[in-house]
Amino acid sequence: MARRPFAMMAGVASAWIVLWCAAGGLSPRMARASADGPPAAASQLPLRTWENYFGTAILPSGRGIVVGDKGLVMTSDDKGQTWSRRQLRKGPNAYDLYSVAFTPDGSQGWAVGDGGAIFHSGDSGATWTLQENKVVAALLKVAVVDAQKACAVGEHGVVLCTGDGGTTWNLRKFDDLVFFDAAFTDAQNGWVVGEFATALHTGDGGKTWNIQTGGERTISADPYFALAFSDASNGLAFGLNGADMVTADGGKSWKPGTVAGATRSIYAATTKPGGGASLYLGGADGTLGDMADGKLTVSPGATSNAITGLALSPAFSLAVGLSGTVLRSEDVGQHWSSVTAGAVAQAQAE
Repeated sequence: MARRPFAMMAGVASAWIVLWCAAGGLSPRMARASADGPPAAASQLPLRTWENYFGTAILPSGRGIVVGDKGLVMTSDDKGQTWSRRQLRKGPNAYDLYSVAFTPDGSQGWAVGDGGAIFHSGDSGATWTLQENKVVAALLKVAVVDAQKACAVGEHGVVLCTGDGGTTWNLRKFDDLVFFDAAFTDAQNGWVVGEFATALHTGDGGKTWNIQTGGERTISADPYFALAFSDASNGLAFGLNGADMVTADGGKSWKPGTVAGATRSIYAATTKPGGGASLYLGGADGTLGDMADGKLTVSPGATSNAITGLALSPAFSLAVGLSGTVLRSEDVGQHWSSVTAGAVAQAQAE
């Protein structure tokens, strides 16, 4: 049985992760990903309340990318005003995609999801190729270091890393834990967070991993869903009801705490563009806001749906989530509006 965060994000009345049946996998082979033909022509994004979006990225070129239910990949080249859609498949199956990430120059990227699905793009998200691996567990997050190095994490203790652009993926497993997020501060140092207050660290680019906190199944330890570093020294992991775990020594040690001003669960965290020490967070009930000096300052909301993915750039920003939520901002997250036709946004703050 697979424990996923997304049912809980949708408002399931549970203090823990709901059990869902794990999707079965097929023998993976290296192949061009089926997209049911070319991407649809760009158009205004209709409101699809039955559709969930889990991950997003903004490339240096300005292209926005969103992934979600049933292999969905959406792209926009006009700051999120119009979108094209395509569907990626692993064999006959279109698995949900939970995360997408690219190299700093935006040329190479990966999208991961259910059934161990891993898709690679070598042309800034224009086309995608299925990459071979032996995992059938859901992959919930991918972190990209460079064109050769990336790591994906997910259910059943899976930590899957490549050092050759995805030609091979090397597997490490940690008990039956679920890992929700991963982040690197440089080519060698990376962290993974997940269930039971667990944090893993690698100092060799993902070849080996060591448990720093948690690692044991205990009802008294909550999960951490999101992880981000504002610089090489300062990082935060976020979880249920405003709980956090902080490091000020480059991840050598972590201390538990509670984010001031935050009582809702946080599902996504990213570094704000332009430097500085602030992060940007998204989470339950449409929570969006700046995290600086240990305090969360909430931005005016445009939704009450859970936010599951964030991407911020100087030109525009994207926030995506459940029930058809796609938001955009032109002031680095201070104000948000819906880009879906038919969606009614809440009033903007003064």
